[in-house]
Amino acid sequence: MFFTTALLNDEPKIIVANKARDKFFTMDALAEQLDFEPYFDLLQFIDEHDDDIIEKIRDIIESDEEGDIEDLSSATLLPAIPYPLRNVVCLGKNYKDHVAEMDANEALPAEPIYFSKAAFFSSGPGDEVSVYAAQDRTADYEVELIVVLGKEATNVTKENAEDYIFGYAVGNDFSIRNTQLGRGQWFYGKSYDGHFAMGHWIAHKSMFPLPIELDIRCFVNDEERQSSNTKHFIFDIPTALNDLTQGVTLYPGDMLMTGTPAGVGAAFNPPKFLKAGDVVRCEIQDLETFENIMVD
Repeated sequence: MFFTTALLNDEPKIIVANKARDKFFTMDALAEQLDFEPYFDLLQFIDEHDDDIIEKIRDIIESDEEGDIEDLSSATLLPAIPYPLRNVVCLGKNYKDHVAEMDANEALPAEPIYFSKAAFFSSGPGDEVSVYAAQDRTADYEVELIVVLGKEATNVTKENAEDYIFGYAVGNDFSIRNTQLGRGQWFYGKSYDGHFAMGHWIAHKSMFPLPIELDIRCFVNDEERQSSNTKHFIFDIPTALNDLTQGVTLYPGDMLMTGTPAGVGAAFNPPKFLKAGDVVRCEIQDLETFENIMVD
């Protein structure tokens, strides 16, 4: 099943879709059928849900002939989490080919590398994203799988890592390279306003049991730039959650970006940085495909 946030008659609503994404239900309608208090905020649902309510919702959306929304034309879909819980945690250098393209002489990391990406709001599918041309910035793209946490996580074991996950989404870790690399300012270079993008949909973890192996690609103006599979992580999701939560407590709704494969603009010779008018398309197999339009 898939979850998103939408505006219906200018009111925020949670919409749940079946596996095929051809039936759509408001959380209001599901709450009425299942006799629980409705949720209007997806972060609240992620925080308070349990396996029992997930199973009951799945039974309804997969068995009912139609949802209470005939189609999505009456809804304005937003990024699944429009306002992230707090900074997004990112895994750096998590694909071998990406490490090699950035520095052929660099050894693979022996332990996971993390950085934080400030994201007060999320850019969503179809949104315009600035290249900060007036500041002469070098904007780049990074398609990534997002892990959305489903419960408070401390000292997570690899064996139980999946228990702490709510689901998965598609993201783009837009980056300003001459800030990130030229100045050595990863936090600043990754945190320009609008530079955290995520899709409309979060797929519940039951759809993609670990180990997760999904094709991941990014295109700029229909030119394929990145193409890989999440099976090529250097540090898989259980390893990252086990490592990170030894010292950092994660909370329901926290998001972990899992790294990007080779093909980023900075690695080309000459570099292929983004410019106004470019259309960047991110896609992950069976999850979502979405585009952003670059502007000055």
